[in-house]
Amino acid sequence: MLKWSRLQPLVATSGEMLHLDTLRFLAALGIVFHHSKEFMLSPAATERSEGLALFVDMFFIISGYVISYVYFDRIDDLQSYGRFLKKRIARLFPLHLLTLFLSAALYAGFAALQLPSRHTPSFSPLCIADTAILLHSFIHCGNDHYFNGVSWSISVEMIMYIGFPIAIILARNVKHRDVFFIVTICAAIVLGLVHRYGVDLSIHDWTNNLHPLLRGLFGFGVGVALLRLRHRIKRLTLHIFILSAGFLAIVAAMLAGQSPMLILALIIFVVTGAVARDNYATAIPIVMRIAPLGQLTYSIYMWHWLFILVFINIVGDKLMKGSGVVIAVLSLICYSCIFITSLLSFQLFESPMRRAIDNLSIFGKRDTPKSTVMN
Repeated sequence: MLKWSRLQPLVATSGEMLHLDTLRFLAALGIVFHHSKEFMLSPAATERSEGLALFVDMFFIISGYVISYVYFDRIDDLQSYGRFLKKRIARLFPLHLLTLFLSAALYAGFAALQLPSRHTPSFSPLCIADTAILLHSFIHCGNDHYFNGVSWSISVEMIMYIGFPIAIILARNVKHRDVFFIVTICAAIVLGLVHRYGVDLSIHDWTNNLHPLLRGLFGFGVGVALLRLRHRIKRLTLHIFILSAGFLAIVAAMLAGQSPMLILALIIFVVTGAVARDNYATAIPIVMRIAPLGQLTYSIYMWHWLFILVFINIVGDKLMKGSGVVIAVLSLICYSCIFITSLLSFQLFESPMRRAIDNLSIFGKRDTPKSTVMN
């Protein structure tokens, strides 16, 4: 029986990144809608609003900043590198493996019931193993669809984590460190633009044809650069209403099918403004209320695909042939289940597993972070 007394009120991990935590949560909501919108919008509106997928790039930028903020001065030898990777594994793998198993079980059930699916993953042991160890964004097994398909971006993050300390070590040997990171960003942009598509890049090119690792390199590069330049962006400490308007402009550009370059520019602008406010301004009450929900971002991201698949895709669309009110009601039920499951998952599964892995003696037990930010 679930012991509700074990559930604790969500609190912000620290007071240092309240605006970024709020952005993470709002981006997670955007991704949830993105993966369910085809059942609610017309085909034309669905195609036009594919830009919502670029909320993943916002995640990459924020991750690059947060990881740099916490670990830039803490990785200096093989043991500290090992502790860093252990913490990343503790954060990502338990929920990834759980949702991978549940996703495989769901698709096996759909196959047994002969329910049609446009994106059936391969049950090949190679594909499953490839996905399990989070290498499927880098090493393809011959199938474009994976169990819990959103995990591709977690694969990208894991590969960025593996390479991140190498970039840090190189940066420490460059006299002008900021130049190193700015060149990294420019290189990522150039690679992305010239990689088969020229400068006329569409949303489809960015999200479907561009190699996922280039998106990760771009996002993490921007995030790391923001960390290195955070003391020089005081002038970008925007009023909260301007920052909010910037976020709404991102959503409007995504829904209107604008160029990915414009959307990414707006994302960088808003994330930079959030970093500036976290460094130079006090959060207003509404931000302080929303920021704790940022802890659920990973949970929401990993669980939402499964609930949308069952409630909206299979039950609502395939079995009930529903539309309008039926899909709206099922969507509300689906979104509620995503939030409740994410809360329970974070508190009763992810956090205990994370502590258990952190306390393993491999590479030493958990160390004391330089800040209070949970990483």
